[in-house]
Amino acid sequence: MTTPGSRVRSRDVVLIISALIAFTGALEAQSTQPFSIQTSGALVFPSKSQAPFESDTRFGFDVQARYTHSRWSVGVGYQRSTVFRSSAIDVNAALSLFFVEPRFVVAANRQVGAYLAGRAGIGKLVCTPDRCGEPSYASFGGGGGLLVRLTRALALDVGAQFFTVTDDANTGYFLARLGVGLGL
Repeated sequence: MTTPGSRVRSRDVVLIISALIAFTGALEAQSTQPFSIQTSGALVFPSKSQAPFESDTRFGFDVQARYTHSRWSVGVGYQRSTVFRSSAIDVNAALSLFFVEPRFVVAANRQVGAYLAGRAGIGKLVCTPDRCGEPSYASFGGGGGLLVRLTRALALDVGAQFFTVTDDANTGYFLARLGVGLGL
C-alpha cells in the first residue's frame, strides 16, 4: 500500500537520479590512468562502548591498489585501525584486515567526482600486548566521498564510511578519511 508520504519520497528519489544522470553527461573517469595506488589516514569512531575499553576517537590508515574503468573502479588493499584502548588492563586493540573496495562515481566534472563505495574484507584484532584471540573476522560496510583532481596523476580523496566487524559484539565503526591517489 502506498501512502502520500511514500509517493513524495519516491518522486524525490526519481528527481535526484534524473538530476545526477543529467549532470553526468560529460562524466570524466576517476583517474586518467587505469592503475593507481592510494593511501589514506583516518579517524575511527567506534559506534558503541565495550567494557573495559575506552571508545574514543582513534587513528588508522589504509593503502590500496586500484583499477579504474570509466565510472567504476575496484581497489584491493590493507587497513589498520586502532579501535579500542584500555588503561585499566593495559591493552590497545587494532583492526588489521585485507579488503576489496568497489567504487562508482555518481557525479563528476573535470575537477571533482562524488563516489559511492562498498568494502568487504577479512582480518583480525591485533592487541598490544598480545591478549587477543586468533580468530579471523569478516568486515563489510559502505560509504562515499569526493575525489579532487590535483594534477593529471594526483587526486585528493575525502571520504567517510561505516563498517561492521563480525566479532562476538558485532562492532560497528564510523571512519572519516583523507587520502591521496597516484595514477601509474
